[in-house]
Amino acid sequence: MKRFYYILFLSVVALACSKQNEVGTDIETDMPCGKYKSGQQLYKGSKGGCYYYNSKDKEYVERDACKC
Repeated sequence: MKRFYYILFLSVVALACSKQNEVGTDIETDMPCGKYKSGQQLYKGSKGGCYYYNSKDKEYVERDACKC
């Protein structure tokens, strides 16, 4: 029974880690829309948001910054 819980625990941890590493996967699906003031590549998301990627996650900016 301990082995079952151990495998279950490892599965949950592996799933959580895989979800954490998904930052940046939207680059392939979202449309590039110019550059931001500081030179970062801007992207327009599926719901119309405008953002760029910083070192950890998406940084949203005003929608009119995207030129597409």
